[in-house]
Amino acid sequence: MLDVRLVSSNIPALDGPDNPYRQLSFTALSCPVLLETIVCIATEHMLNFGLVDVSTAARHQQRMLRTIGQNLQLIESGDTCETRAIVTANNSEHEALFAAVILQGVIVAQSADGVLEPHVRCAAFLMEVLNHFRQVPHNILGRMTVQRFAMVDVMLAISRQRRPFSPRDFVLHLPDAETWDHTEPSFHKMTGCTQPLMCFLVRISHLACDVDDRLERCAPISDLLSQAHSLENDLRAWGEHYPGRASEQGIRAPLDILTECFYWTAHLLLARRVFQDHTRSPRVQHLTRTCFDLMDQLSTGVGPDSSLPQPFYLAAREAITLEDRAWVRQKHESMTNYYREQQRNLAMQLTQRIWEIEDQQFHLEVHGETQAKNSTSPNEEADQKAGFESTSFLTQSGPHL
Repeated sequence: MLDVRLVSSNIPALDGPDNPYRQLSFTALSCPVLLETIVCIATEHMLNFGLVDVSTAARHQQRMLRTIGQNLQLIESGDTCETRAIVTANNSEHEALFAAVILQGVIVAQSADGVLEPHVRCAAFLMEVLNHFRQVPHNILGRMTVQRFAMVDVMLAISRQRRPFSPRDFVLHLPDAETWDHTEPSFHKMTGCTQPLMCFLVRISHLACDVDDRLERCAPISDLLSQAHSLENDLRAWGEHYPGRASEQGIRAPLDILTECFYWTAHLLLARRVFQDHTRSPRVQHLTRTCFDLMDQLSTGVGPDSSLPQPFYLAAREAITLEDRAWVRQKHESMTNYYREQQRNLAMQLTQRIWEIEDQQFHLEVHGETQAKNSTSPNEEADQKAGFESTSFLTQSGPHL
């Protein structure tokens, strides 16, 4: 039970009396699929601290996956409107199943070989069946899981350089801080990123894919760059209270620092994915160091730092100096030793692979062997070779599905 409480405190960006993940254990007592998921999460956590053996963890995981599969078959067995209506009306059982699928990301983050994408696809299927893309449930469990899905979906899309699974008219993709951040469970407290800022990340994700599609066809992108400038202006207007330099206002709340990390990561994604700036460009390097300076203010174990991995590893890719890379390694080791999530090691391995490819390309350019303009970028090449699953951190660490 102690490990359940420890994991529950790490899943949201900000722990507290209103943390809905702490209530899941009580809800699970009457719901086998949720109970087995929570037991599996706790067992994986214990495994990473050497408190159980691999066979015990594997046994709990197999039992959990079998139960989830059996519940999914009941939904997939029918394809008619009548079947879907029954599914939607059966709130408690199917929302518990949805929560169990969403929580698979916590297990993925703790394992060395887990893959997040299939779980997100399954969650997107359940979102559609339960009509949650258009109408978010009012109960705490339903709202918490839908919010979690929204953040995981967009961050996984960014990591995989594709569009989110969610439709463009997803209700959570419409900025509304009053509804989502200022009521409980708070999107901001659960993820470390405000709901309007998440909406900016969704727009950036789609715009980056639009640019990639045009460039593949050798089509002009001037209109998309105009949209990008408008998006950047909107983003700066929203984040006008973030100066982009070390604060002189004294001690700041860790949650506010984490949110600013997401804010400057959004700018970094705009520069790299949409405006196509090179890693070594002054703008990209300035944004990268801005992120590092902020992240350095979040001490390991402070609480909200559990949601830091996604912006951290995205920014870490852009480090080019020995000093910055040494800091990245040190920060990675500190966080991994504390949280013990094995997927962080995969993210770091891919980050170092990106550094190697970037250094090789820079060496070729310096010696007059510049590659073609449309050659694969270091980030894309490493992603294609191994797949970048860093989103699985976003909450147990912020959303990891």
